[in-house]
Amino acid sequence: MAKSNFGKKLQQIRKSKNLTQAQLAELAGIDDKHLSKIETGVYFPTYTTLNKILGALSISIEDIGIDLNHIESNQSPYYIKSLQILNAAKNEQELEFYYGLLRQAQKGIDILKS
Repeated sequence: MAKSNFGKKLQQIRKSKNLTQAQLAELAGIDDKHLSKIETGVYFPTYTTLNKILGALSISIEDIGIDLNHIESNQSPYYIKSLQILNAAKNEQELEFYYGLLRQAQKGIDILKS
């Protein structure tokens, strides 16, 4: 990833599929201004919005370069905070570091739940 952040990677994928923001927003059933703010890092998608975008692009979260399998979502503030942390990464090494921390935290949560 040139800039290891969620919004930029999403933008790259959208452009690689020759879609404008307006076209992707229509396919995903979201507002194009909201999509723009997600791509620029102003907003972070809720779980529902993220799934709509991924579905419209026919990709998974892993295709964006982030494996969030162990992060509980259901539009929780923890999910959104996790995306914010990952989005703040300045390079791939930082992204991998943050992701590792989030995975460890999720393992701790799973242990406490059981």
